[in-house]
Amino acid sequence: MSRYKFGIIANTDKTNVPEILIPFLNWLRHKNITFIVASDLKDSINLQDYPNLPPEKIAGECEIVWSFGGDGTFLQTARVIAPSEKPIVGVNLGEFGYLTEVTIAQLHKRVEEILNSEYILQNRMMLNVIAPGLSSKNHYIGLNDLVIFRGQFPRTIHIETYIDGLFLNQFHADGLIISTPTGSTGYSLSAGGPIIEPGSGVMVINPISPHMLANRPLIIPSDKSIEIRTTSPDGVIQVSLDGQISLEIESGSKIFVKRAEYNTRLILFKDHNYYEMLRSKLNWRNQLDN
Repeated sequence: MSRYKFGIIANTDKTNVPEILIPFLNWLRHKNITFIVASDLKDSINLQDYPNLPPEKIAGECEIVWSFGGDGTFLQTARVIAPSEKPIVGVNLGEFGYLTEVTIAQLHKRVEEILNSEYILQNRMMLNVIAPGLSSKNHYIGLNDLVIFRGQFPRTIHIETYIDGLFLNQFHADGLIISTPTGSTGYSLSAGGPIIEPGSGVMVINPISPHMLANRPLIIPSDKSIEIRTTSPDGVIQVSLDGQISLEIESGSKIFVKRAEYNTRLILFKDHNYYEMLRSKLNWRNQLDN
């Protein structure tokens, strides 16, 4: 068993982090529950007395990672600890969260449930993206989506797509979204894409404002590989990864997308109801008409 039970990662830009996190960590100590915090918290909210490590090393020293913030913090946490596949608990410090369902009021209760093994592990598929400029290895892991778009250029771009080497279509559009089921409630949903249950083994190919109305979102099995060839009269294409990493690539570049070898393992609790969560987040009718 790892020396540390919990790893703590938090969004230091959230102004309420100190007032929430410090009492929580003191409570963990009082309960003799061991933990380690991300080193960026040590200086930003004066956690000098707590054991700490860089976020990318947290997963190696704990069994469960707690992510305090919003969905953006959760996405970043998922990418950082992806190779370890350590389970993540998302704590919502904002107003809107699909991935961060634990509220501040539930913190102590959820800790007790975890210690009593009263929780469910749900695997969320991730994307493996290969494209110029992503890193020294041109390699990227993401939980939500890959977005290719025209940026500030006023005309549509041409996006050739291939599935397992077979030509699918050339989209004339503002862009293209490749989404996981987790990402289906993000940008893809705003672009007219379907909502996919998180455990589904599929990917969504969704054109953004296509020139032809017949170009609709397509759902494909997650064991397929996608190749994208981009062409822009402007000479550059914008690429966004999980809505957090952005870069420009040259027109004509190839991008390859497939299911990653890692999963994000999300901790859910026994009172979790996916459909109730959807109704709440999307403001659907909450009860049947009489």
